[in-house]
Order: sequence, then structure tokens, then C-alpha cells
Amino acid sequence: MDNGGKCSCRLTDRSRLEESVLETMLYSARLKERVARENSAVIAAMARLMADTFSAGRSVLFAGNGGSAADAQHLATELTIRYRSTVKRPALPAIALSSDSMALTAGANDLGYDAVFARLVEAYGKEGDLFVGLSTSGNSMSVINAMKVARQQGMKTIALLGGEGGLMKGMADLQLIVPHSGTADRVQECHITVGHVIIDLVEQILGYCDT
Repeated sequence: MDNGGKCSCRLTDRSRLEESVLETMLYSARLKERVARENSAVIAAMARLMADTFSAGRSVLFAGNGGSAADAQHLATELTIRYRSTVKRPALPAIALSSDSMALTAGANDLGYDAVFARLVEAYGKEGDLFVGLSTSGNSMSVINAMKVARQQGMKTIALLGGEGGLMKGMADLQLIVPHSGTADRVQECHITVGHVIIDLVEQILGYCDT
């Protein structure tokens, strides 16, 4: 009889459920600690690069797929609207390329999905802008192609990756690789934390402080 996809590992015991919570969250915390200890210098450099981009009157473009698209939109919104209510500052020009459903569907239909972000970088990216590509595997061709166009247009580039970095490893001016493979979830948790740290540092570098 079809069991609807359920397997024998289904958890029902309360103590095992709580043990799973503890194991998962502690692993996530340890992974973030490792990323921080091994990448504090590059994270600070990413923040400096982004702050310099804004100081020059230029824009930051973000791209990612799936959960990384959500992270791209999340970070872009915190730059354009606000990160913390205690920091008063002007809006900072940031665009999440995954936000325009009409452009994404038209691009996927007319050009093929691997070209959608590249086309938008071609449209919006200018020399001196910054492109931030997020890919938990490092193998997202839509992001890779966008990064190639960004570099061709004289943009600086940042890559937030996972696993061993995939095909994107070494492509960006600055990169961070979360050393976790097999699932995207733990990598995405690190990416959004790193993104928040970068935004906090950007505000400090630009002289916007808590009020």
C-alpha cells in the first residue's frame, strides 16, 4: 500500500524530537562560528567594497535562485528601506534581480532561464556598480552568467557560495564559501547572517549610527 512518501525514520517520540532540535541548531551555530573565524577579513572587505560602491553613487545588484532569491530580496530591501529602525539614513540603491516576475518569466520563455539574470545585469548594471551572486552550490548557471556579464561591464563582484564553491569558485573579486554540502538550508542560514553583518558594517562605514 502506498504510504504517501512516509519513511520508517518518522519521528514521534518527544525526546527524540527535542534531541533533533538541539542537534540541528547547535550544528548551525557551530557552522556560523567557523565561517566567522575563517572569513572575518573577507566579510569586512565585502562591507568596505559595498560601502565604497554606495559612496560613489553606484548601485548593488543581487541575484540568486529559490531560497537564495529570497535572501537576495531580503538584503536588497534592508538596504533600500532600512535594516534597523534605530539607524536613520537615506535609502541605499540596491536591486534584487529576482523581484520582477514579468522579466523572469519573459526571459525564461524567450532566452532560456540561464540568461535571465545576465539580461537584467545588462539592463541595469553600470561600470562601478557591484553584483552580489548567491548560490548554495556555486553551480547556478543563471547566477554564473550574470556574474560574467557584470565583469564585462566593469562591475565589481561578490559571491556567497556553499560546499566547495562549485563552478563559481574563483570568479568573483571577493568570495565566501560556507563549508557545508548536501543541503541548502544550513548554507542559506550562514548567507543571511553574513549579509546582515555586511549591512551593519556598511552603515557604520558610511557613518550612520544608532540614535
